[in-house]
Amino acid sequence: MTQFPTFEQVLETQNISIDYQIQHWLRYELFTPQFWLLIAMLILPWFIWWRLADKNRLLEIIIYGLLVQTIVTFLDEIGCQLNWWEYRYDIEPLFPRLIPMNFTILPIVYMLNYQYYRQWKPFVSANIVLAAGLAFIGEPLFAATGIYAMLSWSNWYSFPIYAAIAILLKLAMEPIMKAWAPVRPEN
Repeated sequence: MTQFPTFEQVLETQNISIDYQIQHWLRYELFTPQFWLLIAMLILPWFIWWRLADKNRLLEIIIYGLLVQTIVTFLDEIGCQLNWWEYRYDIEPLFPRLIPMNFTILPIVYMLNYQYYRQWKPFVSANIVLAAGLAFIGEPLFAATGIYAMLSWSNWYSFPIYAAIAILLKLAMEPIMKAWAPVRPEN
């Protein structure tokens, strides 16, 4: 007969895991070249994005970016919890997801594609290219730096997900922007 862990045992195990995460981060991650690369990836792209962002559509583009951020963080949480992939380095120990990727890189590249490709056909084409770049260039580069480890995952699984995120969120944005149109201030 299998005995299931009690709530208290689960909490105790979580506390041990958190302690291990902090100890590992302090000993093996903090101030490494990967740590500094991730810090740069968290901050620097926002300066580029601000220069490129269409200020007339800023609210619309930011809403799209926040939706991207929400979806990719949720999916990253699932993938890490299920041990499909994991990150050997991050900028902090308690939120074991790749913050610079989820909160900067992915939202920015998706926002720029959304901004520059307003019509459906070029948008879909650009996002297929983007999805291929993220899955088949970006992920292997992160793996090569030691930051990203695919455990039971494949780049081929990532590719359609990256493409679907962009397309589904553009579909979601259309009714949002139509509802916003009557109250949007004139330029």
